[in-house]
Amino acid sequence: MTANEHALLITIEADYRSNHMYWIERKLNKRFERWFRNKTSYQINDLLAERQIHDLQVEIFAYYNKLDYEPVTRLSPALYEKWISTIIMGWLMRKSVSCWSKIKMASASV
Repeated sequence: MTANEHALLITIEADYRSNHMYWIERKLNKRFERWFRNKTSYQINDLLAERQIHDLQVEIFAYYNKLDYEPVTRLSPALYEKWISTIIMGWLMRKSVSCWSKIKMASASV
């Protein structure tokens, strides 16, 4: 990664955290709720399944394409893919911590 690409990623990351994260994660949460709406038991593998990861990537690509966010268009295809994966993995980590916290709270109240 060149210094220019690194600087571009820092700009994109700052913009993501301050402007895009809320909207993207809201979209991901809606998709998450649709996946698991009709189930009564879950496995962590369900969340990390290849199809779900692909769907999340499509959701984020669609968001940035609709937004026509210029700094992302300047990334190389490989770096763009890495950036999308970073968003997804960050969201998955936060979501799994949130889910486990809810499970612990529900278990404690039983």
